[in-house]
Amino acid sequence: MIELYLRKINKLKLSPIFELYAIKLTIMRYEEFLFRFNKQVFDLEYCRQLDLAISICKKLFFDYDEFTKKYQWGNSDILLDAIAICEQARLYPVNNSLVEQFLMKVDAITPDMDDYGDMLGSHALNACCAVYETLQFLLDQDSKRIYNIGISYTDNVDFKIQEHEEMTELQIDQNPLMIDARNYLINQSK
Repeated sequence: MIELYLRKINKLKLSPIFELYAIKLTIMRYEEFLFRFNKQVFDLEYCRQLDLAISICKKLFFDYDEFTKKYQWGNSDILLDAIAICEQARLYPVNNSLVEQFLMKVDAITPDMDDYGDMLGSHALNACCAVYETLQFLLDQDSKRIYNIGISYTDNVDFKIQEHEEMTELQIDQNPLMIDARNYLINQSK
């Protein structure tokens, strides 16, 4: 895992000392990540919180779309429309009744893990949860929802890197995909 990250750094032609320093800075233990992300999310202003939530929803959307194609269940268009409503809230006042309608629609297309308990079902569930939480955020502006959305994103990354083999927490922390996901969330919530 760490070797892939080293190769990535080597392409930048950095000094060995800087490489070690960069690795130390970017590998964040799970508990440290949770603490930092939680603190930063609560310190963000509303518009930045909404931007972060929408960007995560867009990242997770493709997992949901893959799920709907495989199982011929769900509705990617509803999820996209819900994300579009969230984007409109950046420019226009929130239409509470429309948001409440889409909360019900997103809930209806969210896979039940009893029916779709595989990894793809988990990815789709996280995508729906992120969109649902973003819609709820439009109504209550509760920062905890943004934190939950970020955790949905890292959970999906966790599922993907452990899809073929079980890993220790340290191996997950050192995986380049997890490093990138956590750094993205930390950087976007500064």
